[in-house]
Amino acid sequence: METTQGVGTTEHRAEASLEDTFRRFNEAFNRFDTKQVASFWADDGTLITPAGEVGNGRSGVEAAYSHDCDTILEGTKSTFRITSVRRLGNDLAFMDLDHELENVRMPDGSRETMTLHLVLLAKRSGNTWQWVDARPYAFIPQPPSVH
Repeated sequence: METTQGVGTTEHRAEASLEDTFRRFNEAFNRFDTKQVASFWADDGTLITPAGEVGNGRSGVEAAYSHDCDTILEGTKSTFRITSVRRLGNDLAFMDLDHELENVRMPDGSRETMTLHLVLLAKRSGNTWQWVDARPYAFIPQPPSVH
C-alpha cells in the first residue's frame, strides 16, 4: 500500500500482518464461508451491511453476512484493497478500503462491477488482526445542480 495524503493528515502504510490478515479474509469472503468470515471479527465486533442489517458479535456477523451471500453477493467475486490506515496506538487501526464486486446483479437483471467503500476498525490480536467495527457502503451519485 502506498502512503497517501489524507484530509489534513498523513495516512500510514499497512503493516505486513494487516495485509496478510486481509488477504486471508478476502479468500474466505470469496468462498462464502460464513463461519470463517465471522471468525475475523472480535467477539464483541459489529457489522452494518450495505442493506442496513446489523450483526452484533460473531454470530450476528455470520447471520448478516449469510443474508448478503444469499442476495447481493450471490455470484460475485470480491477484491478488497486497503487505501488508508490510521494507527490509533500500537493495537488499533482505522482503515478505509475499496471493495470491488465483480458480477453484481443490478436492479435491471444485468451484471456489472461495483465498488463499495469499507470503513473498518481493527485491533491487533497476537500476530494477526480482528475486525471490531465494519461499515461497507456505496457512494450515491451527486445530485444535479439546481443552478
